[in-house]
Amino acid sequence: MSLAYINLLLAVTGLLQVVIAGKPQKVKISGPEEVVAGVDALYECSALCTGLCHYSWLSEGRTVDGRTFTLTADGVNTVVSLACTVSDEERKNFESKVISVTVINPISVRPSKDQPVLNREPKVGRSFKLTCDGATPPVTIIWLKGFELITLNSRMSLSPDNTTLSFSSLEAKDSGEYRCKVLNGSAAVISKDYWIYFGFVQVGLTGPRSAEVGFETEYTCSAECGVDCTVQWALRTGFPKGRFIADGPKIRWTPSELGQTQIFTCLALNPVAGKLGEVSVPVTVIEARPRPRPSNAISARPSVAMVIGATLLMLVCALA
Repeated sequence: MSLAYINLLLAVTGLLQVVIAGKPQKVKISGPEEVVAGVDALYECSALCTGLCHYSWLSEGRTVDGRTFTLTADGVNTVVSLACTVSDEERKNFESKVISVTVINPISVRPSKDQPVLNREPKVGRSFKLTCDGATPPVTIIWLKGFELITLNSRMSLSPDNTTLSFSSLEAKDSGEYRCKVLNGSAAVISKDYWIYFGFVQVGLTGPRSAEVGFETEYTCSAECGVDCTVQWALRTGFPKGRFIADGPKIRWTPSELGQTQIFTCLALNPVAGKLGEVSVPVTVIEARPRPRPSNAISARPSVAMVIGATLLMLVCALA
């Protein structure tokens, strides 16, 4: 056997070993980018393997083997991560693909329209009704405060179909997150929440209503809340043109375009209660005003014509 043939055989054998030992390639997940909470959605994973591919799925703590995966979102999260991991035949090499799926939740809790308009905002001492909106009978509805099952007291009652939760008179201890859980066969959807909040909030925004082109203007947002809250800026009219710096409760803006109007909105936020309050200020960009000259400024050097004129005047005075 020639040396060249032996080298060729070794090269081919080595290449084959490299291919076998290689990772799965081109892992792909096929399926919808958006799903409806409580509705099954089918996903399929594919890959290129030198032998058999082994597939494993992971989503919201749930692990499933197989090439396909059925996602039934419960609606708690608006975005769900879905991961497919592919291993080779010997399960020594792995490759994963992760996608994000948007969840549309059709179920929400909101104040019932079947009550006086004044009672649609929760206040201590008033009656109040919450409705599980979006649920279509026949379904089973249960009510949650936070994520715990509600225990009814003498001031609380449910409608015959459980779609409405009523309070005969609200008390401070009724504050919190309210959700309804809709059970339809094996599917369960937890609604978007509604927060009953009896605290206070004061939101303030300081800064001028006009900003000069080319000059920096500062705005400060502050909030006092009955619960922990933070402040955040909203730019609902687009990003300001010019130099813009946001640093926590303060923003600094040096506009670059005359005549534009920018609305800065300060939001008081609570991670549980959501948005508690807001205040806005419209800012119009105006021409830069002339600045007074500093008293210690160095005078400009006189022009040649002024020097010549002064010299001639001195000569005339000397000859007179």
